[in-house]
Amino acid sequence: MNKKTSVQLLLSLIVVAIFVTIFLKYFNQETKLEKEKASKEISKILKKKSNIIKDIKYFSKDEAGNAYSINAEYGEINEKNSNIIFLKNVNATISILDSDDIFIQSDFAKYNNKNYNTNFYENTKVKYAEHKINSRYLDLLFNKNLAILYENIVYKNLQTRLLADRLEIDLITKNSKLSMENGKEKIKIVYMK
Repeated sequence: MNKKTSVQLLLSLIVVAIFVTIFLKYFNQETKLEKEKASKEISKILKKKSNIIKDIKYFSKDEAGNAYSINAEYGEINEKNSNIIFLKNVNATISILDSDDIFIQSDFAKYNNKNYNTNFYENTKVKYAEHKINSRYLDLLFNKNLAILYENIVYKNLQTRLLADRLEIDLITKNSKLSMENGKEKIKIVYMK
């Protein structure tokens, strides 16, 4: 090889070595930092979303044989109290011996897996035999055997339509109590033939 070509080749190799060294030292380090940052962000997201459960189902049965089941599309465990689970797209069934099942549907619910008390809210619908009740809220208090529906209650059965503010139902006897928040207002009942 010619001396001039050898020097040019050597200088070219030195320039390439300098570029590779600069690239590995600075640009590759930025890539590592970006990867570490992305990894940390993914870890944060996974940690934040780790308390979400998909297709959640709970079932309980008491000594008398009455059963309560609740299903939801999603559930999120409360970070402050692990007994509380916030549910989305909820369906529940209350099966009481010698009685028709009660079906409940709502957009959201707050479920306590320790005492089974459940607060349903937004587009709450209850179906029991020929009875249908829509309300904004429904609180199931199993420790009191009580269901309390409130806000924008519309009750329908085969021949009656009723509008009220509050409805309390004893889950065992099925006795109910209707009321209005404002004592001056009256419960509206429409009889349909």
